[in-house]
This record gives sequence, C-alpha cells and structure tokens, in this order.
Amino acid sequence: MSSYLNIVSVDQLMEQVSESDLYPQLITQLQKDLNRAGIDYEVNQNANPKELFVEIEQLLLEKLNNAFNDFLNLLYAVDVSERDIKNCQSDESTVIAKYATFLILKREWQKVCFRNTL
Repeated sequence: MSSYLNIVSVDQLMEQVSESDLYPQLITQLQKDLNRAGIDYEVNQNANPKELFVEIEQLLLEKLNNAFNDFLNLLYAVDVSERDIKNCQSDESTVIAKYATFLILKREWQKVCFRNTL
C-alpha cells in the first residue's frame, strides 16, 4: 500500500469521524480497549479527531520502542489483524506507529458504527 493511499485513507477516516456525532463513542471505545490491553493511559476527551490521531500515534511509538508487548496487547484488544499490520512494509517505528494508529482507529470506528446501526 502506498504512502499516498495511507494519507488519503487517514484523511478520509478523520473527516468521517469529525463529521459524526458518534465521535465521543469512539473515544470511549478506544479508552475501553486501552484499559483491556493493560495500558495505563487516559485519552484526551477534548481532542479533535486529528489531535486524537497524533496522540495515539505518539502512544504507539512509545510502546513500540519501550513496551512492545503493550503494543501487541492493544492490537489484540482492538482486534487488528496481524495480516493488516504486516502490510505496512516498513521497519521504521514512526511509519509503523502511524499505520497502526490508522488501523486501530479504523477498527474502533467500525465497532462504534456497527453498534449504532443495530
């Protein structure tokens, strides 16, 4: 997957999230899964979607570099597939963190949207 497509996908996701009144539920779901993964971190409830993306990206970068098991636990708690992570095709932790952030927020958004269509 090219960097351009990743940027377009991230922008599209963040735009969709920012235009929805379900955004608070996304933050709640993310916090729930962070807790389930055993990560002691409080998501900024007042962050806009782009700020949230950067916040989670920084958290994942820290976990990649200092607590890799926490990173893996979060991927498992959120239900991000290993196959999707392997599609990143980079060894740079900054790129992996950005890609994983996109996958995590995308999956959390899917959960919130699905729950609200029932």
